[in-house]
Amino acid sequence: MNFVKGPDPEQNRQLAQVIAEAKVANVPKDIITRNIEKAGAATTVDFKESIFEFYGHGGVGLLINVLTDNDNRAAADVNLVAKKNNLKTAAANSVRFKFNKKARIDISSVINEDTLMEICLECGVDDYDLRTVVDGCPLNPQDEGKSVVFVELNDMAAMRDALKVKSFPVEVKLAYVPLDGFVALNDEDFDLNLAALNAFEALDDVDSVEHNIDMTGDD
Repeated sequence: MNFVKGPDPEQNRQLAQVIAEAKVANVPKDIITRNIEKAGAATTVDFKESIFEFYGHGGVGLLINVLTDNDNRAAADVNLVAKKNNLKTAAANSVRFKFNKKARIDISSVINEDTLMEICLECGVDDYDLRTVVDGCPLNPQDEGKSVVFVELNDMAAMRDALKVKSFPVEVKLAYVPLDGFVALNDEDFDLNLAALNAFEALDDVDSVEHNIDMTGDD
Protein backbone atom coordinates (compact mmCIF):
# COMPACT_ATOMS: atom_id res chain seq x y z
CA MET A 1 0.00 0.00 0.00
CA ASN A 2 1.77 3.14 -1.22
CA PHE A 3 1.03 6.56 0.31
CA VAL A 4 3.42 8.84 -1.57
CA LYS A 5 1.61 12.16 -1.14
CA GLY A 6 0.47 12.13 2.46
CA PRO A 7 -2.59 10.91 4.34
CA ASP A 8 -5.18 13.33 2.91
CA PRO A 9 -7.34 11.55 0.27
CA GLU A 10 -8.39 14.96 -1.06
CA GLN A 11 -4.79 15.59 -2.10
CA ASN A 12 -3.63 12.01 -2.63
CA ARG A 13 -5.56 10.41 -5.49
CA GLN A 14 -3.72 7.13 -5.02
CA LEU A 15 -4.75 6.98 -1.37
CA ALA A 16 -8.34 7.88 -2.29
CA GLN A 17 -8.40 4.99 -4.75
CA VAL A 18 -6.99 2.58 -2.16
CA ILE A 19 -9.66 3.65 0.36
CA ALA A 20 -12.42 3.23 -2.22
CA GLU A 21 -11.18 -0.24 -3.16
CA ALA A 22 -10.88 -1.21 0.50
CA LYS A 23 -14.47 -0.15 1.17
CA VAL A 24 -15.73 -2.13 -1.81
CA ALA A 25 -13.83 -5.14 -0.45
CA ASN A 26 -15.49 -4.56 2.95
CA VAL A 27 -12.19 -3.95 4.72
CA PRO A 28 -13.06 -2.93 8.32
CA LYS A 29 -13.02 0.81 8.92
CA ASP A 30 -10.52 0.53 11.79
CA ILE A 31 -7.98 -1.15 9.49
CA ILE A 32 -8.38 1.60 6.88
CA THR A 33 -8.04 4.28 9.58
CA ARG A 34 -4.95 2.65 11.04
CA ASN A 35 -3.21 2.61 7.66
CA ILE A 36 -4.12 6.26 7.01
CA GLU A 37 -2.73 7.26 10.41
CA LYS A 38 0.51 5.43 9.70
CA ALA A 39 0.68 7.28 6.38
CA GLY A 40 0.63 10.57 8.27
CA ALA A 41 4.25 10.27 9.36
CA ALA A 42 6.54 12.58 7.41
CA THR A 43 8.92 9.75 6.51
CA THR A 44 6.20 7.33 5.42
CA VAL A 45 6.45 6.10 1.83
CA ASP A 46 5.35 2.50 1.68
CA PHE A 47 3.89 0.22 4.35
CA LYS A 48 4.09 -3.49 3.77
CA GLU A 49 2.57 -6.43 5.60
CA SER A 50 4.52 -9.60 6.33
CA ILE A 51 4.35 -12.58 8.67
CA PHE A 52 7.21 -14.16 10.61
CA GLU A 53 6.79 -17.76 11.78
CA PHE A 54 8.46 -19.34 14.81
CA TYR A 55 8.24 -22.39 17.00
CA GLY A 56 8.16 -21.54 20.68
CA HIS A 57 8.97 -23.53 23.78
CA GLY A 58 6.97 -26.73 24.07
CA GLY A 59 6.43 -26.86 20.30
CA VAL A 60 3.85 -24.07 20.07
CA GLY A 61 3.49 -21.99 16.91
CA LEU A 62 3.87 -18.20 16.79
CA LEU A 63 2.79 -15.90 13.95
CA ILE A 64 4.19 -12.37 14.11
CA ASN A 65 2.21 -10.01 11.88
CA VAL A 66 4.19 -6.95 10.84
CA LEU A 67 3.10 -3.69 9.22
CA THR A 68 6.16 -1.59 8.43
CA ASP A 69 7.75 0.99 6.18
CA ASN A 70 11.19 -0.58 6.71
CA ASP A 71 11.45 -4.31 6.04
CA ASN A 72 15.06 -4.57 7.16
CA ARG A 73 14.43 -2.89 10.50
CA ALA A 74 11.32 -4.95 11.18
CA ALA A 75 13.04 -8.22 10.30
CA ALA A 76 16.06 -7.38 12.43
CA ASP A 77 13.92 -6.44 15.44
CA VAL A 78 11.66 -9.49 15.17
CA ASN A 79 14.54 -11.91 14.68
CA LEU A 80 16.46 -10.37 17.58
CA VAL A 81 13.51 -10.96 19.91
CA ALA A 82 13.28 -14.53 18.63
CA LYS A 83 16.99 -15.10 19.21
CA LYS A 84 16.97 -13.61 22.71
CA ASN A 85 14.01 -15.81 23.64
CA ASN A 86 15.46 -18.98 22.08
CA LEU A 87 12.71 -19.44 19.51
CA LYS A 88 13.19 -21.57 16.41
CA THR A 89 12.59 -20.02 13.00
CA ALA A 90 9.96 -22.01 11.08
CA ALA A 91 9.89 -22.71 7.37
CA ALA A 92 7.46 -20.55 5.39
CA ASN A 93 3.84 -21.61 5.90
CA SER A 94 4.75 -24.44 8.29
CA VAL A 95 3.12 -22.60 11.21
CA ARG A 96 0.43 -20.79 9.19
CA PHE A 97 -0.68 -24.19 7.89
CA LYS A 98 -1.83 -25.02 11.44
CA PHE A 99 -4.16 -22.03 11.62
CA ASN A 100 -7.42 -21.11 9.91
CA LYS A 101 -7.82 -17.44 9.03
CA LYS A 102 -11.21 -16.20 10.22
CA ALA A 103 -13.13 -12.97 10.68
CA ARG A 104 -13.45 -12.17 14.38
CA ILE A 105 -16.38 -9.98 15.44
CA ASP A 106 -16.24 -8.63 18.98
CA ILE A 107 -19.63 -7.62 20.36
CA SER A 108 -19.84 -5.24 23.33
CA SER A 109 -22.72 -7.19 24.87
CA VAL A 110 -23.82 -10.78 25.37
CA ILE A 111 -25.75 -12.31 22.48
CA ASN A 112 -27.49 -15.66 22.90
CA GLU A 113 -27.37 -18.57 20.47
CA ASP A 114 -30.99 -18.26 19.32
CA THR A 115 -30.66 -14.57 18.50
CA LEU A 116 -27.41 -15.11 16.60
CA MET A 117 -28.84 -18.05 14.68
CA GLU A 118 -31.81 -15.92 13.62
CA ILE A 119 -29.51 -13.14 12.45
CA CYS A 120 -27.39 -15.63 10.51
CA LEU A 121 -30.46 -17.01 8.75
CA GLU A 122 -31.50 -13.48 7.79
CA CYS A 123 -28.12 -12.53 6.33
CA GLY A 124 -27.26 -15.88 4.75
CA VAL A 125 -24.35 -16.89 7.01
CA ASP A 126 -24.27 -20.68 7.33
CA ASP A 127 -21.31 -21.25 9.63
CA TYR A 128 -20.37 -19.40 12.81
CA ASP A 129 -18.73 -19.94 16.18
CA LEU A 130 -20.15 -18.03 19.17
CA ARG A 131 -18.04 -17.56 22.32
CA THR A 132 -19.22 -15.91 25.54
CA VAL A 133 -17.09 -17.55 28.25
CA VAL A 134 -14.27 -15.50 29.77
CA ASP A 135 -11.49 -17.92 30.69
CA GLY A 136 -8.26 -16.44 29.36
CA CYS A 137 -8.48 -18.17 25.98
CA PRO A 138 -7.47 -15.59 23.33
CA LEU A 139 -10.41 -16.61 21.14
CA ASN A 140 -12.93 -15.84 23.86
CA PRO A 141 -14.11 -12.47 25.20
CA GLN A 142 -11.58 -10.79 27.44
CA ASP A 143 -14.26 -9.22 29.66
CA GLU A 144 -17.57 -10.30 31.12
CA GLY A 145 -20.69 -9.04 29.36
CA LYS A 146 -19.21 -9.37 25.86
CA SER A 147 -19.32 -11.90 23.03
CA VAL A 148 -17.11 -13.03 20.17
CA VAL A 149 -18.33 -14.48 16.87
CA PHE A 150 -16.08 -16.12 14.28
CA VAL A 151 -17.20 -16.47 10.66
CA GLU A 152 -15.55 -17.18 7.32
CA LEU A 153 -13.84 -14.20 5.70
CA ASN A 154 -16.38 -13.98 2.88
CA ASP A 155 -19.18 -13.75 5.47
CA MET A 156 -17.52 -10.95 7.46
CA ALA A 157 -19.35 -7.99 5.89
CA ALA A 158 -22.79 -9.63 5.95
CA MET A 159 -22.45 -10.69 9.60
CA ARG A 160 -21.09 -7.31 10.68
CA ASP A 161 -23.83 -5.35 8.94
CA ALA A 162 -26.59 -7.65 10.21
CA LEU A 163 -25.42 -7.25 13.80
CA LYS A 164 -25.28 -3.46 13.41
CA VAL A 165 -28.85 -3.43 12.07
CA LYS A 166 -29.88 -5.20 15.28
CA SER A 167 -28.05 -2.46 17.27
CA PHE A 168 -25.19 -4.66 18.43
CA PRO A 169 -21.98 -2.58 18.70
CA VAL A 170 -19.23 -4.54 16.96
CA GLU A 171 -15.52 -4.44 16.17
CA VAL A 172 -14.17 -6.58 13.33
CA LYS A 173 -10.67 -7.90 12.77
CA LEU A 174 -8.90 -10.90 11.29
CA ALA A 175 -7.75 -13.76 13.48
CA TYR A 176 -5.85 -17.00 13.15
CA VAL A 177 -7.70 -19.91 14.80
CA PRO A 178 -5.59 -22.99 15.65
CA LEU A 179 -6.88 -26.00 13.72
CA ASP A 180 -5.80 -28.46 16.43
CA GLY A 181 -6.75 -26.34 19.43
CA PHE A 182 -4.41 -24.84 22.00
CA VAL A 183 -1.32 -26.43 23.50
CA ALA A 184 -1.05 -26.80 27.29
CA LEU A 185 2.43 -26.05 28.60
CA ASN A 186 4.36 -26.60 31.80
CA ASP A 187 5.02 -23.51 33.90
CA GLU A 188 8.57 -22.99 32.60
CA ASP A 189 7.65 -23.17 28.91
CA PHE A 190 4.58 -21.02 29.50
CA ASP A 191 6.63 -18.26 31.16
CA LEU A 192 9.31 -18.37 28.46
CA ASN A 193 6.73 -18.05 25.68
CA LEU A 194 4.86 -15.30 27.51
CA ALA A 195 8.07 -13.27 27.76
CA ALA A 196 8.58 -13.69 24.02
CA LEU A 197 5.00 -12.64 23.23
CA ASN A 198 5.36 -9.50 25.36
CA ALA A 199 8.66 -8.64 23.66
CA PHE A 200 7.17 -9.04 20.18
CA GLU A 201 4.11 -6.93 21.05
CA ALA A 202 6.39 -4.15 22.33
CA LEU A 203 7.92 -3.69 18.85
CA ASP A 204 6.59 -0.71 16.91
CA ASP A 205 6.39 -2.62 13.62
CA VAL A 206 4.45 -5.55 15.06
CA ASP A 207 0.73 -5.30 14.33
CA SER A 208 -0.39 -8.47 16.13
CA VAL A 209 0.88 -11.76 17.50
CA GLU A 210 -1.03 -15.02 17.00
CA HIS A 211 -0.28 -18.31 18.74
CA ASN A 212 -1.73 -21.64 19.86
CA ILE A 213 -0.73 -21.42 23.52
CA ASP A 214 -3.33 -22.47 26.08
CA MET A 215 -3.65 -19.31 28.18
CA THR A 216 -6.45 -20.55 30.43
CA GLY A 217 -4.02 -21.73 33.08
CA ASP A 218 -2.49 -18.25 33.45
CA ASP A 219 -3.55 -16.83 36.78
